[in-house]
Amino acid sequence: MARAGGRQRSPAAGRPDEESDFFVRALGRGLVILGLFDVEHPDWGLSEICSRTGISKTTAYRMLRTLETMGYLVYEARTERYHLGAATIPGAYLALSYVGFVRAAHAFLEELAEATGETIELTVGAAAGAVVVDEVATTHPFRLNRPIGRILDTLANSSFRMHVAFRPTAERRRIVGAGLARLTPNTVTDSDEIMKRMESERDAGLAYDMEEQDLRVCAASAPILERDGSCRAVLTVVAPVERFGPRERKKKAEALKSTAAALSKSLGGRGIAG
Repeated sequence: MARAGGRQRSPAAGRPDEESDFFVRALGRGLVILGLFDVEHPDWGLSEICSRTGISKTTAYRMLRTLETMGYLVYEARTERYHLGAATIPGAYLALSYVGFVRAAHAFLEELAEATGETIELTVGAAAGAVVVDEVATTHPFRLNRPIGRILDTLANSSFRMHVAFRPTAERRRIVGAGLARLTPNTVTDSDEIMKRMESERDAGLAYDMEEQDLRVCAASAPILERDGSCRAVLTVVAPVERFGPRERKKKAEALKSTAAALSKSLGGRGIAG
């Protein structure tokens, strides 16, 4: 069973409106470059960065040298690749505010894993997609070795789709408008259908992935809600198609929604209706 959340990301993912009077193009491009670095892509070469972002080699090189001078990137002459530098550390520590949230949520993930017998993922929203911040593996013998911190950025993934469903309409349309590759025969690619589907999933507090991202892998996702009804995180049950028939799917979804509602309330948010 493989659920490959860390796919190559679109360079436009999470990018603000470049036509805005408030958009600084050079700064935006520099941040796009920094946004390429994650747990699955810790280092990059100049040509790779240009290919991924569409930035010219001359411009990208100048930006990389600037980021290197400021300490945000380090260049390794031996490999001719860049990795994050010491200047990113203070921001990383600030981001650790998520640690308390993950710690508080972990027991709920363990309970849901025990109730369903499946792998449980917790994701939070980010500009580039949804970041997996915690996971409890299934008790079944076969287990995946996937890093915490990977980014999910395809709407075929129920977790990312649930995050997007709670975003403003204009942002949803922009993400949907970027297009969706057909990853499996079950992948939904029609823009209107995806928009309607997200509205329904947001109202129901439940989204499914029926072999849409990866063949033979299914999932169900439910939001962790803030007091104002916004989405703080998403809880997901991942299971092989063999253990996701109608009866099993209903049982797992009920356990998922119950746990998501309990977690929302425990964190001061509100439960999921329905």
